[in-house]
Amino acid sequence: MRQPPRSTLRRSPHRGGAESRATRGWLVYLLAGGLLAVASPLLPALPAVLAQAGVQGATVLVMVVMIRRHGLSRLWPWRMVIVAALSAWLATALGWAVGWTWLKIPQLLHFYNLFTLFAYLLGLAALVLLSRRGGGSPRSALLDAGIITVGAAMPAWTFLLHPLLHGVHRVDTDLVFTVSTPVIDLFMLGLAARLALGKGRAAWLVLMSLAYGMVFVSDSSHLLNLAAGRPDGALTLVAWMAWPVLIGSAALHPSLRGAAEIVTPEVGNRVRVTTFLALTVISPLVSVAGLSLAGEGFPGRFHAELVITGLTVLLAVLLVVRLNLVARLAEARAVELDRQAEQLTAQADELSAALRRQDVLQRRLAHRAAHDPLTGLANRTLLGEVLQDAITAHAARPDTPPPALLLLDLDGFKDVNDTYGHPVGDRLLTIVARRLRGLITGDQVLARPGGDEFAVVLPGATVEEALSTAQQVLTAVQAPYRLGERELYLTTSIGVLAEVPMEGASEALRDADLALYAAKSAGKNQVTVFDSALRAARLEHTRLATGLRHALSREELALVYQPVVDLATGDIRKVEALLRWTPAGGPPVRPDVFIPIAEETGLIIDIGLWVLEQACADARRWHEDHGITVAVNVSGRQLRDESFSDAVLELLDRHELPEHALTLEITESMLLATTAAETRRIVEVLAGLRAHGVRIALDDFGTGYSSLAYLRTLPVDILKIDRSFTTPLTEADHHRTRAFTKAILELSASLGLSTVVEGVESRDQADVLQQMGSPLAQGYLFSPPVPPERIDDMLRVTPWKNAA
Repeated sequence: MRQPPRSTLRRSPHRGGAESRATRGWLVYLLAGGLLAVASPLLPALPAVLAQAGVQGATVLVMVVMIRRHGLSRLWPWRMVIVAALSAWLATALGWAVGWTWLKIPQLLHFYNLFTLFAYLLGLAALVLLSRRGGGSPRSALLDAGIITVGAAMPAWTFLLHPLLHGVHRVDTDLVFTVSTPVIDLFMLGLAARLALGKGRAAWLVLMSLAYGMVFVSDSSHLLNLAAGRPDGALTLVAWMAWPVLIGSAALHPSLRGAAEIVTPEVGNRVRVTTFLALTVISPLVSVAGLSLAGEGFPGRFHAELVITGLTVLLAVLLVVRLNLVARLAEARAVELDRQAEQLTAQADELSAALRRQDVLQRRLAHRAAHDPLTGLANRTLLGEVLQDAITAHAARPDTPPPALLLLDLDGFKDVNDTYGHPVGDRLLTIVARRLRGLITGDQVLARPGGDEFAVVLPGATVEEALSTAQQVLTAVQAPYRLGERELYLTTSIGVLAEVPMEGASEALRDADLALYAAKSAGKNQVTVFDSALRAARLEHTRLATGLRHALSREELALVYQPVVDLATGDIRKVEALLRWTPAGGPPVRPDVFIPIAEETGLIIDIGLWVLEQACADARRWHEDHGITVAVNVSGRQLRDESFSDAVLELLDRHELPEHALTLEITESMLLATTAAETRRIVEVLAGLRAHGVRIALDDFGTGYSSLAYLRTLPVDILKIDRSFTTPLTEADHHRTRAFTKAILELSASLGLSTVVEGVESRDQADVLQQMGSPLAQGYLFSPPVPPERIDDMLRVTPWKNAA
């Protein structure tokens, strides 16, 4: 992995200082110990041995601390290394320093030899285990060590062991120890060299190998001195002092952190191969050259040559076995490489096939990202791009007509989904898309921005062409849809933007949507062309919606009440709660303006609960003192809210107002604006409240085309006859109006329903209604909507008729 540039590396100053101290620590230990080793020959015997014991003891402590710090103490090879170092220290401290140098007890040298040999064997075993952990087979490690050992054994035999052993007639433990140590040294040196020559060549392994080399140099020098009959010289003492220093430095070296993982590759190590070749050629040559230079005066020449020959043969055998192992490993590696090559080829084929599939998938995804999956038409994203391209093209050629945009929405489509299910709705959408495709010509683009909306982009179209296309769309959508045994009908509302603004596609879609909204508000199934007044109206709508969101918290809303009077007695029987909004610092806003905004934005839920809360609180005292009931208008949005019923009953209970003292008024227009499923939900809610005693009134009765049908399906108690029947009662041509009004009163009585006539503004109208048998009336003749305090005053005075 590529390393970041040095300029981007950041280190904590504490961590950097710790690493720097760790890096310097091993070097300081090495230099200080090296100086002590070089100076050791200059010291007297006892101080020199004590210095040797001190260095070994310090090395033991350093190894224990650093091996534990790096988490190596749980591994057996490192435990054995620690015990070996401790054994060597005991040999030096007790056997040599105390026993021989200080107390002059020769027998304690056996203790020294025993612990030293034990340390050598433990060190050898630890190296074998480390070689096994380094990867590869144990045979490879032993063969490599054997080759190095045998190669080094030839000159060692020629110049060290043979001169020492020649002429020896008695073998004792000292001789066995003296001869065995260089042999073990060679094997340890071979194993250490193999590890040091492995992949990575960690610094701590190099230092360890040098330490084993110093042991070999010290023991070899000791043998030479012993063979020559002279005491140990400076080389022996310096080398013997140097090995613990090197081991301590290896323990302190930062590279010991990675000692848990040692990598010794089986094949391809050039240094190892070069070493083997050098040993194979140089070792026999050096040994033979030594014998040749000594001539016939070399003692025991025949035996020396015999051993050299045997070692040469053994070295050759080891090399052949090792090369055979390397060849087999190379063959296995080649087979593995062939297998991997086949796998790579297969993977390449799979990758190529996957890339082809991905290319196909990307093309599909690119098409899907720009098209509606149901109809295959352009989606909103592509529609915006097409619009922008048309605007750009017109900007380049301003002498041509600007593009036009048609935005249409299917009327009542939600009712189709709720009634017949979404599969039928999806089928209808695909049929509509197919019909509209038949109307598209040339470079015109048909899109489905989402839901039941469609759009048509007409590049370079005049106003007349845009309206002509819109009329064709109206006609196409109105044609019947036959789905199996069903025959369904749809209409559409269309907003036309005859001249797309140069600002951009989003502005064009906004303006077309305003025209579409106006078409729906005007009664649906028609075409509305955008003009700037629609944008101004929308801005005013947004301003009012923003203000209405804060009306409750700012206490800008208030309730007024209009009495419902008994025509026979003039007494007030009911009051209708009416909502008023006066923004702070502004004029009052008409209810027919802000209430539709509240319904559209969903604010009617919270506002409606507030109205019910206030009406119930005001009506409690009126009902307790005078038996007056209160009527509150509710919207379809409120009745579709799942928590509405519980909220109404909870309010009545909290204000201790009987259920029959509350009347909820609904309108026919509210029901016409809902789907069939929503109407069923509203009927269920009204029936549930009516079952608890709440009374239901149908307001503005007689203005809708399905008034009689609603009487059959709705759970109502009261009919409120619309003011359109009241005004003509006293006009010259009043016969038909009186007949209709009387028919409604009789129908209501036959159904057991109460009636309230709205819009009574004159005594003549009141008299006519009383003659017809209308019991209750409401209008400005009796009182305009007034604050609750005025209702209190009105209830304390005589009836309206007598007061007049």
